Amino acid sequence: MAENSEVARLRSLAQLDADAVGAYDAALARIQEPLVRERLNEFRIDHVRHVQDLNTLIHQFGGQPVELRPDLKGAAMKGLTAMTSLMGTEAALVAMLGNEEYTNRSYDLALRFDWRPEVRTLIEKHREDERRHVMWVREAVRTRPWERERAAAHEGSEVQA
Repeated sequence: MAENSEVARLRSLAQLDADAVGAYDAALARIQEPLVRERLNEFRIDHVRHVQDLNTLIHQFGGQPVELRPDLKGAAMKGLTAMTSLMGTEAALVAMLGNEEYTNRSYDLALRFDWRPEVRTLIEKHREDERRHVMWVREAVRTRPWERERAAAHEGSEVQA
């Protein structure tokens, strides 16, 4: 039945976002830089909202909503992110970049399906969030903005001394 396959695809996207929340939790537990923490927390909140939005549709279409916890794949993603994050902020961001690239590819693939207009609109909105996430993480890995923030704070403390 078409509705069942639609629900299954929506559940898959919702689980992907639930898995991303777990990865963000792992990274946030180890990153100390305020600038990076703030941005990653914003992205985590986006993923929570994605799960909620998708669950609303899943419920409307008669499916079982996804719980906000990682499945087996998500647990592996969270564990890898946690281990990588032990090596510092840049390593944590590289792990998150891989996670976000995977999420972006999944949303790209989802948009190849024939969806009801309101579902397509929501998926496109989520896809734009994912693009914003991956662009910021990619740029942060490249430019290391937390180092500039640290240097500015250090210079400020020398001026006061």
